[in-house]
Amino acid sequence: MLILRLVALALALAIGVCAALGLLTRQPHFFRWAWNLFRYGLVVGLVTLVLLVFERLIAPLV
Repeated sequence: MLILRLVALALALAIGVCAALGLLTRQPHFFRWAWNLFRYGLVVGLVTLVLLVFERLIAPLV
């Protein structure tokens, strides 16, 4: 769980840095990077959540 939290923190920091650089430089590729990081992070987070729920549902059966 600690690793997931550290990855989520690094992701949030990277998104914030990309957005800040986009605002400062007005270069659209920074906004694109921030948006892509957000989307892929959301997908990975949802997949992780589904796997954790699936583990909780299957564990009593084993």
